[in-house]
Amino acid sequence: MNAVDELIAYAKVPDPFRSAPDNLAELQMEAVRERFAERRQQIKVLDKRAKETGTEQIESLDDLVPLLFAHTNYKSYPEVFIDNGQWQLMNLWLGSLSTYDTSGIDVSGVEDVDDWIDACHAAGHYIYASSGTSGKSSFLNQTQQDRDYCVPACLAAFDLSTPGFKPDHGRSVFTMMPDKGTHKMTEVSTAHFSRWAAPGEFHRLSNDPILAMDSMRPAQLRRLLAAGRVGPAEIAAFEDKIAAKQAKRAIELEAWIDKIAERHQRPLYVGAMWGVLWQLVEALRARGIEDGDFHPEMIVSTGGGTKGAKVPEDYKEQITRFFGVTKDRLSNSYAMVEMSGFCALIQPHDVYATPPWLVPLILDKSGEKLLNPADGKGTVEGRMAFFDILADGRWGGVISGDKVVVEFGSELDGVKTPIVRSINRYQDLEEGEDKLTCAGSIDSYIRGSITA
Repeated sequence: MNAVDELIAYAKVPDPFRSAPDNLAELQMEAVRERFAERRQQIKVLDKRAKETGTEQIESLDDLVPLLFAHTNYKSYPEVFIDNGQWQLMNLWLGSLSTYDTSGIDVSGVEDVDDWIDACHAAGHYIYASSGTSGKSSFLNQTQQDRDYCVPACLAAFDLSTPGFKPDHGRSVFTMMPDKGTHKMTEVSTAHFSRWAAPGEFHRLSNDPILAMDSMRPAQLRRLLAAGRVGPAEIAAFEDKIAAKQAKRAIELEAWIDKIAERHQRPLYVGAMWGVLWQLVEALRARGIEDGDFHPEMIVSTGGGTKGAKVPEDYKEQITRFFGVTKDRLSNSYAMVEMSGFCALIQPHDVYATPPWLVPLILDKSGEKLLNPADGKGTVEGRMAFFDILADGRWGGVISGDKVVVEFGSELDGVKTPIVRSINRYQDLEEGEDKLTCAGSIDSYIRGSITA
């Protein structure tokens, strides 16, 4: 068994964070070398970058840094491709970042980006989209192998964060995630919560699928309006459609909250982002439910930000006090769409363990210098980057927009992998975000690949 296969096998181990091998660093280094040798033959953009940086092989993690892709590279497609319905060109763009040929994706009959995603899936390219809050979604390719390993990897992280409780099909489950959509969490959420729900007690906020075009359409309409390609009537029709969706969602939310209120003294498992949880607190208080008036074994799974919701400064404290959840019943994780699996919350320490197939690479803010401790032990602060050994559909090296503190070699509570102690997004900090040098370079390679 080669190093790659040995490490990705941990994705199907119940606790990969404590089961990691003693020679993890050496095994990861060998796996990185294997992936680089294989991927540069498959991804022309990576091969060009390697040639221009003079990287023929990976001797150390420092050699990997100039080969990392920025998280923004996965939204580097020209928006005109989507505006003009040039789906063959979207195939070409996707192919520039993928390990397997995308030319066979049949785009006949594709009318919008969600149709294109469906066409990709039909051809075995199981791409998913980021939430697209900026108006432009990232699209990341994954294979069936990615799906087969990523889902159990995520479940292992979920379970580690609630160590005193096991899935037993005995709870009323409430999740804001539908069972279909372009976000990868739809598949993970269904797999996770199905294990906890009693018969007939799996309650989704909505069954409407998450569509990439829902978040991308407003920005597209602004572009088309500026170009004179749409008029007031089309804008008004879109606004009416959004208003109807919002009205429907408001009704669904009220019905969902009513069901929680009816069952609030049963064992519940509620999965929602912080902003939605705050909406629940306000609505349930209005229904007469007081702080702590819930079953003592209620579990809450949360994460993400508030997504623009108006919340008080102490919203997290109020939410946990209202639902009466202690740390061992508050499931959370650290992850991003570019990452296979999650960094699991280690209770009760409020830190996150990286999985053994993920190599943390802590960089300076510019993303050009590796700060990892030379001896493999110690705490460093910097920009989060990583090499995802598990990734099969794309190159595993990614630079994120997060500022983190990571400790190497702590072996906290038997965890053998590095742990993430704090996380902030650069764009939310006073120092702000800087444009990554690598992002422009890789984007230029991608444009050249499409042109060629």
